[in-house]
Amino acid sequence: MFYASKALTVLWRLTGLGTLSLSSSPPPPSSRLSAAYAAIVYSAYAYLCSVLVLERLSAYRRHESGTFQIHAIRDTNMALLFVTSTAVYWCTTVYRRQHARVYAEHAAVVHQLFGTAAPVGRALDAYCWVLYALLVAALSLDVRRYAGPVPWTFGAVYVWGHYALLTGNMQFAITVFGLRQCYRELNCRMRAGNAGRSHDSGLREYGTAAAADTAKTSSSDVPLQNIMFISVLEKVNLLTILKHWSDVHWSITQIVSRVNNLFKFRLFIFFLCGLLHLMLTPYLLSLTILNEDIDILRYILECTLWFIIHILRVVLMIYPCALLGEE
Repeated sequence: MFYASKALTVLWRLTGLGTLSLSSSPPPPSSRLSAAYAAIVYSAYAYLCSVLVLERLSAYRRHESGTFQIHAIRDTNMALLFVTSTAVYWCTTVYRRQHARVYAEHAAVVHQLFGTAAPVGRALDAYCWVLYALLVAALSLDVRRYAGPVPWTFGAVYVWGHYALLTGNMQFAITVFGLRQCYRELNCRMRAGNAGRSHDSGLREYGTAAAADTAKTSSSDVPLQNIMFISVLEKVNLLTILKHWSDVHWSITQIVSRVNNLFKFRLFIFFLCGLLHLMLTPYLLSLTILNEDIDILRYILECTLWFIIHILRVVLMIYPCALLGEE
């Protein structure tokens, strides 16, 4: 029910970020092996970051005054990537059991609403792959960054940081869209039930009028006790249906509360990182064009791609929440 395809789920598990389950089936129980694997992946990433920091600190002595600010902004972006990727791996590893609990409860609600035929969200899955494709295109254009004594270190940190940040945004959006689909299905069923009751009321009114017209020719009337019994039975059935839907609504609301607790720290970090990236990207573009001898058209295309990626990341944080609020 959380709209992550099998390919996305496998990719996230291989990189130590796998928390979502496939379709509407409950996720496997949290294991220490998966948490240890995520910790090992992050430890390798943190080691590469430490090597890069030492290299960048020694390189500041060689920068000219005109390009010092440019390199400072680029290193600030790198620091933001490290902080956000650390938040993603930390929350994935430490709160793995809470994730499994939330997804298991959501799978139970999906089974109540949809049964075994849970809908598949192909649009959101395609959106995630488009974002990954844009990220690959932007990273391939940004070849100037992979220079220095240890270029592969910079490239690994740069690529992995952006991947972890984007993956964290995707997992939050997928989770919220899954909850929104549950609210939407519940509201549709309640509206359908109200429409059916209104239709039945109309039929009863029509039947009462017809009975009044034929009362003169009828020799026997319906006993009053039967009418009262039918009325009481309908009210009992209505209360039973209302109690069932209110229980489902309460279950979804509890899941939303747990999702807020799981993602609130990450969302705060993501929001600050997105805001700074949206401010620094155009500023870095203007500084680089004025102070460096580069291919201007290629660099403008590269910065445009990065700006689009940052905007789409912000959309992944805001748009699903807006839709969930409407439901």
